[in-house]
Amino acid sequence: VVGEGEGEGEEGEEEGDGERGKGEVSGGNEVKVEDGKGNGEKENEEKKPSVGGVASTGEKEGEAVIDGVIRKLTRLVGSGKSSRRLLDMELIYLTDTGGQQPFWDLIPIFARDTSATLFVHRLCEKLDEHPLNDLYQRGKQVGPSQRATLTTAQAFKTMLRGQHEREKRSKIIAVGTHRDLIKECEETIHQKNEKFAAISSPHFEEDIVYRNEDMKQIVFPLNTKTPEEDDKEEASKIRASIEKGATQHKIPIWWFILQLILEALTHKLGRDVLSKDECLHVSKSLGFSERQLDAALTFFDKLNIFLFKKNILPGVVFTNPQVPLDKLSKLVEKQYHLKAAEADPTKAAGKTIGGEWKKFRDRGILNLKFLEEFKSHYVKEIFTPSDFLLLLEKLLVICPLSATEYFFPAVLSMTPESRVNQFLASCIATEVAALVVEFPTGWAPPGVYCCSVCHLQSHAHWEVVHKPPTTPDNKDTPNRQLCQISRNCITFSKRDRPGTVTFIDNFSFFIACVNVDTRKMDREELVEHCQAVRAELFAAVEAGLENTHHTNSRPVRAFLCPFQNEACSTELHTARISENGKKWICSENSNIFDRLNPGQAVWLSGIDQTAYKRTSSPKMSDLANRVAAIIPGKWMQVAIQLEIGMGAIDAVRRDKRECFEQFMAILDIWERSSSPPFTWNTLVSVLKSPSVNENALARELEREFCCGDVTSHYVPTSSSK
Repeated sequence: VVGEGEGEGEEGEEEGDGERGKGEVSGGNEVKVEDGKGNGEKENEEKKPSVGGVASTGEKEGEAVIDGVIRKLTRLVGSGKSSRRLLDMELIYLTDTGGQQPFWDLIPIFARDTSATLFVHRLCEKLDEHPLNDLYQRGKQVGPSQRATLTTAQAFKTMLRGQHEREKRSKIIAVGTHRDLIKECEETIHQKNEKFAAISSPHFEEDIVYRNEDMKQIVFPLNTKTPEEDDKEEASKIRASIEKGATQHKIPIWWFILQLILEALTHKLGRDVLSKDECLHVSKSLGFSERQLDAALTFFDKLNIFLFKKNILPGVVFTNPQVPLDKLSKLVEKQYHLKAAEADPTKAAGKTIGGEWKKFRDRGILNLKFLEEFKSHYVKEIFTPSDFLLLLEKLLVICPLSATEYFFPAVLSMTPESRVNQFLASCIATEVAALVVEFPTGWAPPGVYCCSVCHLQSHAHWEVVHKPPTTPDNKDTPNRQLCQISRNCITFSKRDRPGTVTFIDNFSFFIACVNVDTRKMDREELVEHCQAVRAELFAAVEAGLENTHHTNSRPVRAFLCPFQNEACSTELHTARISENGKKWICSENSNIFDRLNPGQAVWLSGIDQTAYKRTSSPKMSDLANRVAAIIPGKWMQVAIQLEIGMGAIDAVRRDKRECFEQFMAILDIWERSSSPPFTWNTLVSVLKSPSVNENALARELEREFCCGDVTSHYVPTSSSK
């Protein structure tokens, strides 16, 4: 209770017409509480429901709970005082999301429409460091300390990236603990404030709550375990920031009374899970019908007061909405023990069930046995391990792999950013460009990737590749395989399709890389393949956005910028598609642009693909007549530009006497090799190189076979680096 107004006024009485929902907590209607039951209440003579002989509410227990709540309300209003005091109550609900990274992707699923987000970090650690993470259960540390995958700055970005995608944006408050140890850190609070400001600007600047706006102080420094007066004053400032301008939801008074009764029933029964029948039993004493009860429970679910998923578990009400997170924390705790024992398999937890825990640790695969082992919150015939699996599956937290196994991507470890970037750099020059799923704000909303992964498997029937596939003898696939099963990078296959698809979360955007032997597919087949992948991928992302309540965001297609240099940015960034769908434009520098190349065009529907058919693999007859016969003496320079080794070049010189024959032998080696791509584009680039210097021939081949899609345009400006 934050405030209790004592406004004066006449005592009022509601009409006894059964319409209990008129009064509102912050509204003008008043309630008079009489005889411990409430004005206008009718006795419920119906037979009270039971729940199969399990721990459900009996008549006496239900009546005792209701009477106790009514007595509390009577004392709150006070004899002879205005019932306005009750109507002016304000309640603030706090959700502790936990500091463990596996939870971060799940938070949007279980917490929605928050008014404020507190980002808590240690002042004694630099923002660019990977902090030590400790898992606590009931105040006791579980497992050893482990370095977080993300730095504190990256974690702050992760928290920010869901802001603009929500229907209502929340305030952001940065709280720094261990104030007394700040001198041990090489980074001052001033430097931390500057870094937080740089990360927040410009998209989130207006959402930041400043400790001192004039001085641009963002961090609120605190000692929380042993607070002094200064710390208590800082805490008061934070509380005031939360209250000021917070979103207020008016609650119908009888719904509020029902909430208090269900919370009291929870306390009396000693469990946070009630059956719908139990709730209906006590609500009928207040005159609620089942339809009115459903409306109230749905309202409480929207505000995160209760968790009620009528379309998934219609008979279950979680009076503590964090029950699913509490149960998932048991899996995270188990993961800690498994990782700690990884170096010594003889001590590994779960050894008795034969390697299944190892599959969970390494590949995120769980089964019903795992959930049966953690018995907390289960209630016989009300909420069972099977019900929990169903809830997680429908919320796209997990997805079924078989009749007994489920995939839980959020619990996986991360592939290092350097490894991902190395892989993506190799994708830029390939025949099938990497497809980017970009979001309007420039941030991929949290939780969407994991939900999308689950949707791809459960609805599109993509299958996770657990072992690197046998690489075909193809120029376009080696060094592109990133067969990982991690939180941010997963490789998929599909039974009725060739090759694989690697799906990557770059935090700023998602990336899909198709690995396929293009020599075995004509242009039409390749286009059909890529557009089918694109359609299923975007359907999965849309489902992920809906499931994580990021209703304001719609993904758009883009590509990786081919430049990645000082002209725009050396960091990985995107190239957006022009309105007419014929060009890409660098997202960092709009003066860098070019026509879509064939590898990009395969992803777009509605585009005339005929212009790109000529960019398929060259025919040897064309190479012989249009290149080797014209510049036979430059076979060695071409070989070097095609990155053919000196050993192979010496062998060609030794085995072939005529320059034309030597040129054709080099072209044959190129076709059979893995890189660079065996395309007209590659050859035109080679002919334009300074060592070959055949620009006229290159332009002629470019016009006829490449449709002008080889070179990119860069128009310098005064602001260019």
